[in-house]
Amino acid sequence: MLCHRGGRLIVPIIPLCPGHSCRGRRLQNLLSGPWLKQPMELHNLSSPSPSPSSSVLPPSFPPSPSSAPSAFTTVGGSSGGPCHPTSSSLVSAFLAPILALEFILGLVGNSLAFFIFCVHTRPWTSNTVFLVSLVAADFLLISNLPLRVDYYLLHETWRFGAPACKINLFMLSTNRTASVVFLTAIALNRYLKVVQPHHALSRASVGAAARVAGGLWVGILLLNGHLLLGTFSGPSCLSYRVGTKPSASLRWHQALYLLEFFLPLTLILFAIVSIGLTIRSRGLGGQAGPQRAMRVLAVVVAVYTICFLPSIIFGMASMVAFWLSACRSLDVCTQLFHGSLAFTYLNSVLDPVLYCFSSPNFLHQSRALLGLTRGRQGPVSDESSYQPSRQWRHREASRKAEAIGKLEVQAEVSLEKEGSSQG
Repeated sequence: MLCHRGGRLIVPIIPLCPGHSCRGRRLQNLLSGPWLKQPMELHNLSSPSPSPSSSVLPPSFPPSPSSAPSAFTTVGGSSGGPCHPTSSSLVSAFLAPILALEFILGLVGNSLAFFIFCVHTRPWTSNTVFLVSLVAADFLLISNLPLRVDYYLLHETWRFGAPACKINLFMLSTNRTASVVFLTAIALNRYLKVVQPHHALSRASVGAAARVAGGLWVGILLLNGHLLLGTFSGPSCLSYRVGTKPSASLRWHQALYLLEFFLPLTLILFAIVSIGLTIRSRGLGGQAGPQRAMRVLAVVVAVYTICFLPSIIFGMASMVAFWLSACRSLDVCTQLFHGSLAFTYLNSVLDPVLYCFSSPNFLHQSRALLGLTRGRQGPVSDESSYQPSRQWRHREASRKAEAIGKLEVQAEVSLEKEGSSQG
């Protein structure tokens, strides 16, 4: 109900005021508080935004964990005005059970994958090296999910101290980067096996693949090292924050966030198109290797899209809404962005599905351990290389014979010209 004092509007929406009067001074102090003058932007942990202390809050609004500023939610205000950060209990209530379920499923699936790759997979191939690296990246996430569950159960209140917060954010960000990098490496490895089977990289040894994976890990750790150098500002523990203008560290984090999605996706789509064209032009449709490569890449794209696309869409929408000062839209977009982090963490659950498609040996061993197969089968190759079809070999032989015939004709013509010139 609207409350007035001397014909002057005090606040847009106030509960019913007894005696048609309000405590106007207290409301004016609340509305003119310092937290209303803060600009808003997606902010990084390394450059925290100032938050109002409990000493400046009115007595009728005591501080609580549920009312602490959140990284991704805002009060819906009128377009064109300042947007004010606040928390969302709905996001916390959604993320806590979802992350707990992802922890259980991811731990079971990746423990099984690690056991199969290390104990039952012999010999290793270059593809196995990249799959094991993906398992290692998933364990980085799984080991940190219990802390995130506790964080959201307490309504975005971090209680483990600044060092643990920075390490937690570093591990989560490293998992995302490593998942993207090694999914791309698996896709490009399949591309080389099918499209360029005679290339030196296609025939790389397990040791060479391990060195490549080690170099990728070093780059991944360096790209996310800035999260360990930031400063902690409780009670929240998030790598993004609605707060002051972005720092250099935040701009780097945002650029990396976008680049590590669009660049690998472009490479994966290039690999899919190239393999499809190769299968069609060389008549490889009936062979298991190339068809398995296409299935692997289809699963890679599915995992990639489900896990990472929602956060990209809502993150970009949040930045656009902030630039336009559309507070109500920003409120919705930032809550969706925060909730979409559950899809990002879902990659640890979906990656074992990729292992089944990428490695026939892994699928066979999984069925054997679960008691779903009878008898014992021989080893299954994990490589996706191919042997050209009979039609393609015949066509290539005809082309070579035709080329040789043309060269012979040209040689005879040149000899005749030389003989006539000498005569």
